[in-house]
Amino acid sequence: MRHLWTGEEMRAKRYVIYCYPIWHTVSFSLIARKHIEQLRRYTKVYEWDELNLPDIYPVKEYTLFVHPLFGATWRWCQQLRLAESNLDKAVENLSKRFEKYEKVIGIDVADSDRMSDIAVKLTEVYDEVIVPSNFARQSYVNSGVKVPVRVVPHGLDVEWYEGRPKTLADISNQALRILWQLKRVTRKKLLLFWMWHSPERKGWPEVLAFYERLREERDDVALVVKSGAPLDMDAERAKRLEIINIFGWLTEEEKMFLYDICDLTLLFSRGGGFELNGLESLARGVPAIGHRKGAWTDYMPDWLLLREGLKVRVFLDNHIHVGYGYTVDVDDALDKACEILDNLDEYKARTKEYANTHLKPRFNWRRVGEILWRIAVG
Repeated sequence: MRHLWTGEEMRAKRYVIYCYPIWHTVSFSLIARKHIEQLRRYTKVYEWDELNLPDIYPVKEYTLFVHPLFGATWRWCQQLRLAESNLDKAVENLSKRFEKYEKVIGIDVADSDRMSDIAVKLTEVYDEVIVPSNFARQSYVNSGVKVPVRVVPHGLDVEWYEGRPKTLADISNQALRILWQLKRVTRKKLLLFWMWHSPERKGWPEVLAFYERLREERDDVALVVKSGAPLDMDAERAKRLEIINIFGWLTEEEKMFLYDICDLTLLFSRGGGFELNGLESLARGVPAIGHRKGAWTDYMPDWLLLREGLKVRVFLDNHIHVGYGYTVDVDDALDKACEILDNLDEYKARTKEYANTHLKPRFNWRRVGEILWRIAVG
C-alpha cells in the first residue's frame, strides 16, 4: 500500500541547495552564510558555488536558493546564449533545468526604485523572489516582476543587542586601539560612516559637504570612515578635517567595538536594498540618521529620519538597477546631528530602548531562518 506523506514528513525530507559566491567573499556571501547557518536547524543544506550551479541535476526533492539572483542568473544565461539564439531562449533553457527542483527561490536586493527589463526577465525562472526590505519589494513590483516577491529582512545575532559594550581588552586590532586612545585623549565625538565600496551610492559627496559645514559650527567632532581599501582622498584635506580611516575586514567583535566607541552613524546612502550598518548601529545603542525615502525606514525610527534632498540616478551604467534614489538634505542632517550630539546620553538611551523593544524581536537571524524555512517548504 502506498504511503501518503504528511506535511511534516514532506518538510523533513526536503533538502536545500544554497548557491552563493564561494569563489570570492562579498556582502552577499556573508548574508548567505547566515541563511545557511539558520536553515541547518531544520534540514540538510548543501553549499554550491554560483559559478557551477547549472551543472547540478538533483535526483531528490530539493529547494534551491540562488543568492544573488541577478549576478548568477545573468552569468548562466550568458553562458547558455553560446548555444542559443537570444536571451529569451537562454532563459527558457535555464527554466527547464530548474524544473528538476521542487522549488527555486532567488534572493537579491534593489539599489534603486526601478529594475531593468533584463532584471525582470531573469526573475521569470524562479518560483519566488526574496528581497530584504519593503522598498526593494516595491521596486520589483513596480518594474513588472510577476512572480511572488517576499520580504525577508536581514538580521543580527542576539549578541549585537544583548552583548556588553566591548572594551579595549577585547580588541587586538591596532587601528581600533589607536582610535580608542585618540577619543580618550581628545574627547572628540566620533561620527561613523561606512563606505566599503560605491562612494557615490553610499553618499560620500553629501557626507563631505555635511561634515565640512559641521566643522565650521563645532570643534568637538571627528569623522571615522570605515572602508574596504585605504581612503582615496587628499591627505592634507583629510588631516585638516580630522578624518580617520579604518580599512579592511573586521571581525564581529571588532565591528561592535567600533560602534561602541562612536557616537553617531551617518547613513547617507542614495540607494540600497537594506543597509545593514544602520541596523547594527541601532542595535548597539548608537543613533543613525538617514533620509526618509530609503530601505532603512523598515527599521529606523521616525525621530532619526531626515528630509530627502535631490532625486538622483543611483547608478549611471548599471544594467540591473536603473532607477533613482535620493540624496540626504544636508541642512536637515546638520540640525539633527547637532541636536543628537548636544543630547548624546539621552539619544543613546532612547536608541538602545528602541532596539530592544522594536528591533530585537524582528531583526534577528533565528527569526530570519524560520521565515526562510517556511518559504522553502511552502
